[in-house]
Amino acid sequence: MSQHPYPWTGRDLSRRTLLSGFAVTGVAALAGCAALTPGASSTPAAATGPVTTALPADKKIMLKVADADDTSMTPALLEAFQKKHPNVTFERQYTGWDDYLKSINLTMSATTAPDIAQFTPGMQNLIPGGLLLDVSAYGKAYGWPDKFPGLDQITFEPDGKTVGTGALYGVPGGLSFEGVYYNKAKAAELGLTVPVKTVEELEALFVKAKAAGELALVVGNLDGGLNHPFNQLLSVYLKPEDRTAWAFGHKGATIVLPEAKTAAATLKRWVDEGYISPDVNGISDEDATAGFAKGKGVFRISGNWAAAAVAKGLGDDAGYFSMPQATADSKIRTTGAGVYYCVSSKSANAAAAAAFLDFVGSEEAAKITADAGFMAPKADAMPAKTGLLGALQEGWQATVRDKGLQPFIQNASTPTMGDTLKTQLQLLAGGKATVDEFLAGIQADFDNYHK
Repeated sequence: MSQHPYPWTGRDLSRRTLLSGFAVTGVAALAGCAALTPGASSTPAAATGPVTTALPADKKIMLKVADADDTSMTPALLEAFQKKHPNVTFERQYTGWDDYLKSINLTMSATTAPDIAQFTPGMQNLIPGGLLLDVSAYGKAYGWPDKFPGLDQITFEPDGKTVGTGALYGVPGGLSFEGVYYNKAKAAELGLTVPVKTVEELEALFVKAKAAGELALVVGNLDGGLNHPFNQLLSVYLKPEDRTAWAFGHKGATIVLPEAKTAAATLKRWVDEGYISPDVNGISDEDATAGFAKGKGVFRISGNWAAAAVAKGLGDDAGYFSMPQATADSKIRTTGAGVYYCVSSKSANAAAAAAFLDFVGSEEAAKITADAGFMAPKADAMPAKTGLLGALQEGWQATVRDKGLQPFIQNASTPTMGDTLKTQLQLLAGGKATVDEFLAGIQADFDNYHK
């Protein structure tokens, strides 16, 4: 599965998997690195004693930063922070995404480990080895729970496997989320009133679009792209605590629930009724976005990373609204992830590193993050946009206001869930699995890992 985590830039990069939901796939081989490399201890490391948010101005501080972000975000954030604190300098160690994935655990295990690193899948295995710093005390001192959405996605128990509870290990510099794109010209031609508030109302639009000879919902499932509407439908129907418990791999959690069955049955109905192309399993997710941008179909469920292609292709006809919910008065629940920064437990300047983490959630940083194509943690400080980008920004601000950002179910539940979900979605769409068999298939992967 490949998706673009960097909206509005137009690049085609393999690291797109990070924000699109298949982040864990392909990194399971990193699982034992922390225990096998020099410098690892047997227990997680935490900031000890009282922490300070005061950064001394008379002491020269140099922070090493390791990342794989080739947008303008990370370098611009570093530059802006240094302007505020001239005594702090940075030595940035940029590595291409594939090489970063292969090397970052060893890099963080070295005696010369960087002070700050971009957190990636597999790095949670450094937690039980004591190589990442528990920054919970800094989070409390700075008030990060009120500044940053999505902190649960970088919160871990000491085993590094259980997500969403335990200690905090970083903050997001930029985030992405999902919603519904639509072709304004076709919607007007078909007499469709958008946006809509409920999934039932959205499906009614699908019915009208199909009756008019249009493809209602553009999806590519060759590489598992049906995960986008499925994740969204789970956000709509599942209780938030049930959804996050399963996505975060909590022991005893299950997805074999009536609400999940409703979500899966809705998705299957969309395929069976022809609202989604019958050859969906033969189309890649990237090609689905490209086709929609060229005028194919009426609706597309995807993330803000698709905005560049959609805006370029459809121009003023590109529209967007938040995913409709179960009822018109429901709070917004949607799927998303972030580019996170963490701190090495070996850093001699943890307070300065934590000050940088706090800065990325500031009003000043919001413009930098938005200009790089991400959603800013401080949503209401993003520079106002118009058109498609304005609609996306409004959707993000509403998501943050409702505290509705939820994890992709395949990101943390098991190291193999990305592949399992892709396979099971293909079976479901191809008529080779019932809804019950589909849910049982992904639950079996979960149970096998969380014995």
